[in-house]
Amino acid sequence: MVIKTGLSQFQSSISQGFLSVSLPNTATTQIGKVFGVVLNENTPSKEQFERVGGWSGIGAILYLDYEASKTQGGGVDLNRCNVALPLDPNLKNYPLVGETVLLTDGPSFQSQFSSAAGRKYYMGTINVWNNPQQNAPFSTTLGKTFVESADIRPLLPFEGDYIIQGRKGAGIRFGSTVPLYSNVSEWSRNGRPSGDPITIIVNGYVTTDTGSLTPNIEEINKEMSSIYMTSTQTIPLIPGATIVNPINSALEPNQYINSQVILNSDRVTINSKKDEVLIFAKTDAEISANNVINLNASNYIHLNIESKNPNSKILLGTKANNTVPDEPVLLGGQTHDLLLEMCNTLRRLAGYLANANAVSSDGAIPVIAVQDGADQLLNDVTNLINKLGTIQSDKVFTV
Repeated sequence: MVIKTGLSQFQSSISQGFLSVSLPNTATTQIGKVFGVVLNENTPSKEQFERVGGWSGIGAILYLDYEASKTQGGGVDLNRCNVALPLDPNLKNYPLVGETVLLTDGPSFQSQFSSAAGRKYYMGTINVWNNPQQNAPFSTTLGKTFVESADIRPLLPFEGDYIIQGRKGAGIRFGSTVPLYSNVSEWSRNGRPSGDPITIIVNGYVTTDTGSLTPNIEEINKEMSSIYMTSTQTIPLIPGATIVNPINSALEPNQYINSQVILNSDRVTINSKKDEVLIFAKTDAEISANNVINLNASNYIHLNIESKNPNSKILLGTKANNTVPDEPVLLGGQTHDLLLEMCNTLRRLAGYLANANAVSSDGAIPVIAVQDGADQLLNDVTNLINKLGTIQSDKVFTV
């Protein structure tokens, strides 16, 4: 291991408070009880933050040997505690105050110079209560902010599952179909054989019986937020809105047996910070809402169909017999021009009628009624022509 130059100050600061140990050929283990965890510059205190090396010591614990800790009274001076760092640099699973950890000896950045420059590391919380929330043997205070909840339970496992579970009701199950336990495993009820993979991510399991220690099990319609990635399972999701389009043949999520991804929560937000949001479907795309579907854009909204397909159509609404509409829309520009041409024809006709005369033996006699009607027609047509300029939308266009 090579130490980078220019880190002498860092090396000096991080060495403070750490118990130097000799490195034997075989690492030894020890059980320690946690009295403090350095999470920021004020937790547990500014003094301890600086003692472990500042930000370079995040995750360090202040501990005493477990047997020795039993003789301690109410308060423990953290300055008398030893310091250990997490053994794993990537997986951040810090213990709570009062929990016990497994400690081991390991090298430090100075070990290449001296065999006596080792350090203590901890390998995670000892599972005293076999509960994901906390495992302090006897402790009334678990830290500055952590509050124990009555409804946190471990997940019910099935053979072969790989489960990662947080302290506050969030977890990931890498599981499979288990028809033998379909009475509790709602993703195993479609008759498929055992072993088809499924991945379930949940934030907020629901514990209905807080007086029981019965483990939690995923229930998609009760969880706060969840993502289901299936292979062949059907998931009994109750959609927030029903599919109201009778022409669409899409299967609802609880009927689909091929692989699908389900995102479920009280609200789902998809946001692109820089570029597009793209949604592609091999067959149909269905959007349903119980209230209103809003489409908003700063520039324009473009609905398009495949122009090379002569049967492609944009359809608005559904007929009473649940069939597609067959009444075509009018092209606004061409309709305007056609109506303008008709109005101009009527205006010319009104001009002719304004000079209408009846032929008699006394010569041409003006037909007053016709001329008066022509004047009224000319006035009406002129008004219609003026209104034609306002009937075209400046927001909606079609091909």
